[in-house]
Order: sequence, then C-alpha cells, then structure tokens
Amino acid sequence: MIGTSAAHLERFLKRLSRFLPVAAACLLVACSLVACATDAATDAATAVPSERVAAPELPPPLARMLSDRPAPPIDAMEVWVCDVPAGATAAVYGGLTLREPLTADGIVAAIGERLHTYVGTVSGGRTDLRLVAGGTVTMGVDDDDDACAEASLARSSGEADVVLAVATAQHDLGQPGGRGRPGSSLTCTESCSAAATGRAIVIGANDFHDSWGEVPLLDLIEHEYGHTLGLPHSGTEQPGDDEYISAIDLMSNSAAPRDVHPDRRDGPLPLAIDLVDVGWLALDQVVVPRAGAETIDVELTPTSDPRESSGPRLLVLPVDEHRMVSVEFRVPVGLDDHLPEAGVAVHRIDDRAGGGVLRVQVPLHTDVVPFTDLLGAGDVLERDGWRIEVRAVGATAHLAITPTDG
Repeated sequence: MIGTSAAHLERFLKRLSRFLPVAAACLLVACSLVACATDAATDAATAVPSERVAAPELPPPLARMLSDRPAPPIDAMEVWVCDVPAGATAAVYGGLTLREPLTADGIVAAIGERLHTYVGTVSGGRTDLRLVAGGTVTMGVDDDDDACAEASLARSSGEADVVLAVATAQHDLGQPGGRGRPGSSLTCTESCSAAATGRAIVIGANDFHDSWGEVPLLDLIEHEYGHTLGLPHSGTEQPGDDEYISAIDLMSNSAAPRDVHPDRRDGPLPLAIDLVDVGWLALDQVVVPRAGAETIDVELTPTSDPRESSGPRLLVLPVDEHRMVSVEFRVPVGLDDHLPEAGVAVHRIDDRAGGGVLRVQVPLHTDVVPFTDLLGAGDVLERDGWRIEVRAVGATAHLAITPTDG
C-alpha cells in the first residue's frame, strides 16, 4: 500500500482537492462528526487552498487510499482483438477450437454505449468512459493471455488510457475469464497512457458468444475495469485471492444479478468505500466519528444515489493504523435490483498486507454467503470497537453509532 513520503503527501493533497475542498476543510472543524454540507458547484477559483487541509483527520487506511491517483475524468479505452491461431497451446485456451469473428469496431459498437452508461451511472458522471477501436494483433501458437495484453499495449495509441484486449478464442473452464491490471497508472504523474503504464484488461471470447444474444455480457469487463483503477476483491480474509463469493460487490461476484434476472448484462454496484477510493464519492458524503465521540446519529442515503445533495452515503469507523469499518445503505433498485431487500452492509477494510497486495474487504453484517442478508431495522452489530444499531430503514437508513471497549 501507499506510504507516507513527501511525494505521497503531495499526491494526497492534489487528490483531496478533487473531493470538493470546502468539504475537506470542514474535516478540521471541532465537531462531533467529520461531515459537512457544501455546494457541489463550488468553483475551483474559490476552492480552499491545499495548505488548509495539510493535516486532515482521516483514518490512516482512508488517507492511503486517497494518496493514489483517482479515476480519470475522461477515460479512453482502446479495444484490440487478439487473433488466436488454430492449435494454440497456451493453457488458458485449453485446446478449444472455436474462434469468434471479432473486430475492434464490432466490439465498440456492441458494448461501447452500454459500458459508458454503466460507468457514468456508478461514478455519478465523474468519469466519462469512451471506447475507441484499435485493431487486430496476430498471436503466435504459444502465446497466452499475457502476450495478448502486451501485444495490444505495444500497438496502442498515445491517446489510450486503458486497453481492452479480447481474444478470438474462449478461455477454458477453470481458467480466469479475464484479468485487469492498473500497472503504474495509480502513481503516474506525467505520461499516463496505457502504453506507458501497462494499464489493461484482457479477456477471452466467452462473453461474446452468439448464445448471449445481441448484447454481450458486460459484468466481467466492468469487474476487470475496476481492477485497472486499483480496486480489490471482497468477501474473504485472504488478500489477492480469486474467490468471488459476495453478491453485493462488483469486485466479487459480478454475475450475481444474472442469477436473479437472467437478462441482466451489467454487474452490481461496487462497495461505497471503492467509490471513495477512485474519486466517485466525495468526502462531503463520508461521515467519520471523532475520536472519543459518544453515541451519534447518522442517516445514510443509498449507495446508488449519486446526488451531491442527498446526504451521507458512507460511514467510516476508525479501528487502528491499518483497519477501519465501512457502513453503507443498499437498496434493491437499479444496479442492485437483485438484492432481496434494503439494508445496511458493513465491511472491515484491512490494508495490513501492505506492499503491492490489495486490501482485504470482509463483510461483517453476516457470515452467510452471498452476504445479501443485510442489517435491518432493530438489528445491532458490535464489532471492532463499535456498536452499530439500525433504528429505521426507509428512504434512508437511520443508525446509532457508539464506540465500545473492544
């Protein structure tokens, strides 16, 4: 994870300025909650100077998240097709002989607008994902999916922020359906093109098979896109594992909505903490109790509500140097319409692994997979030094939060 060097602090301050600096300044006000109302249309010319927010009182794991580069406001995804020859020997293709007649132009036409809409919805309009056609690269008989990604990156234009490489061969059963990597894009300061950072998605042709109909599956690409922004999996205690057991996070079981609605093509929402990580949720919609606070009342609006004026969407409870607890309100509408009912989701966020290992995000509201049994009115959860009482669930979730002895 990110350290605390001067360079990291500089990136953090630049990053913080994107989260409505007036709200960041409010973090320093002596009040019981780190939450402030602000005008979403604040002009950059009237923003609070960065030196006024040089020591914000944020939980250390949250501060480290914000030291990374956020999602680009305009994200150009260049599409490349990897033409896998007959007789390919790479294990990822498993000797499968079917080849899909894919073209970069055809992929952009089939999924470009849908992906643009999904990212626009999830980001609240903060990221404009634009797909453009690259071309086709011819693969060697021994080339695998990594070679597909590298060949596509090598041929990508300097205007591409991220590359989507799609093989004409399907990935074999038991092999990863795709991979997403941020490369050096989270810390780049000058040239941040895909060719320079290595930021890329590579997938097989499975989701483009005719059996899916006119619109291909999109949830895997959306999941891997999250990885290119630095987002981790969730649901298990093991950092960096490849288990996808949570139905309430795009970065876990992205296909969960299709189990309920077979015609769904998009994944669910990411966790609210991930929205903060990539700059899609402003700090003025994050509540952090002050150290030593007594019982506080918090009213959360749904994670799915992107409006700046809709009130807090995330509660973050500090635990220690590397851990915190995230609390959010999920409702069965829109991208979350597969959920059985509205309720409160609680996760422990843990970055103790450090280094290049992604953080662990474990559900606490239930230990029953797929974690869709959310906290409802009258439920109480005591974990990691906090008591979370759900007093009411309706258009908002009304919570009472109390620190405990352990």
